[in-house]
Amino acid sequence: MHMSLPAKFPPPVTAKRTPINRLRNIITIAAGTFFILVFFLAIKFYLPNTSGFIATKDSPTAAVVPEPPQKNFEPITEEDKSTVPPVFSIFSPPTPEIERPCIRDGDNILITGVENGTKWHSVGRPPGRKDCWSYTSRFKPYTSPSQEVLDLISNNNKPTNNRALIVRLAVGHPWKKEFNLHARSVVLEAGAANYDVIFLVHSDLKLAERRKWMKEHVPREFRNLTKTFSTKDVKNWLKSIGPAPFKNIMEHNHLALQMFVTKNTQYDFIYSIESDVRLIGRWDEFLNDIDEEYKSHRERQGSDQDMPETPDLVTFEAQKRPGENWLWFDDKCLEDFGGREDLRTSIGPMWGWSRRLIEKLNEYNANGVNCYYEYFAPTIAYKEALTTFFYQHPLYCSNKSPSGRHSLKLEELGKNDPRTVQYDKVATGCTYFFVNPHSQPFWDQWYKARDNPDSCWPTALVHPVKGEFYN
Repeated sequence: MHMSLPAKFPPPVTAKRTPINRLRNIITIAAGTFFILVFFLAIKFYLPNTSGFIATKDSPTAAVVPEPPQKNFEPITEEDKSTVPPVFSIFSPPTPEIERPCIRDGDNILITGVENGTKWHSVGRPPGRKDCWSYTSRFKPYTSPSQEVLDLISNNNKPTNNRALIVRLAVGHPWKKEFNLHARSVVLEAGAANYDVIFLVHSDLKLAERRKWMKEHVPREFRNLTKTFSTKDVKNWLKSIGPAPFKNIMEHNHLALQMFVTKNTQYDFIYSIESDVRLIGRWDEFLNDIDEEYKSHRERQGSDQDMPETPDLVTFEAQKRPGENWLWFDDKCLEDFGGREDLRTSIGPMWGWSRRLIEKLNEYNANGVNCYYEYFAPTIAYKEALTTFFYQHPLYCSNKSPSGRHSLKLEELGKNDPRTVQYDKVATGCTYFFVNPHSQPFWDQWYKARDNPDSCWPTALVHPVKGEFYN
């Protein structure tokens, strides 16, 4: 209802203001608006913000998990590019040529721009970055490096680094052009994240022959970073610890890593990658993304958990209890670990180990226990309540369904593992598996379209990329 003012309150008379008074009023209003804005921004900044996390609906522990990455894949603007990390003073790392014009959600078809090419689908976690890489943009900075850059590679490893990335090789590895591009990217990019990089080569040649092999096969810039070991070295080292059985380097390839870390006491944590692992995207960003996601889980750990600043075991396939007919069971190991129920396994083309985990592996060896590598470390981490972190990276498949799915149930997690499930079921296989029906064509098609500027692939950890051409 409209109400008029009483008669004793006549309409106000608008006084004519001088220019100086008008200016003073404008300044006063602007200052007030500014302080109100600062006040609300301060409230937003200091209040806890959990909107980026969602609770798992079936979890009895009310666990929280990261919200799936954004699904609107707009191109990065000039403003967005201000968040790109600073580059080296000597070397400019690679940057994407095209930022996601070829990726859309909906039916999850991610790869276009190649005529008559396979349409690759995102079958697990969508890519968290907007980056989209052509093969040329990914590796061009490494094709003709200056002597300064080659020296930067040779001198990458620093006494102050307490983390290392170990590339595992055999003496028969050919070190051809495409592998050298990959190797340079590993050293310079992981080095930017303060990782030493070591090429750890298994060779049963005599010491003098090993030196000759290195001179003839390993490019000069990598020689300072290359170390060799023999089967005899591993056997002798294992014997010095205790009576654990030894089969061969392939089945017990964890021993070379244990031996390396035990002898190199400066490292608190290592990643190991096999020679046929590749990354579309930059290693420094990928490693930092893993750290940031683990940090988010650690900040939300349960009151009954004790998750250290660095996880003890990082895997890139979900850990699970092996099936009843799994090929790699060993009767003695089944007995040592109390049966299949307590066993955990995950494929290990790439994984991260803490010194604490490695010391536990050594303890089990000292007590006569040694098992197939894909379940030795995961099982010990589970039984010893060490923290295991599964990083679910994007997977791509030519079908809309992954090679397999595995449900991460609470009872399969270790006591101090992040109680998180990105989805009710996580994808396995496709571009990260132990065989290559998807990974090899994914990489091949990307390589063959290298001269097409409209062809770009999203971030992907790919295994295996086989063949002498790439290695």
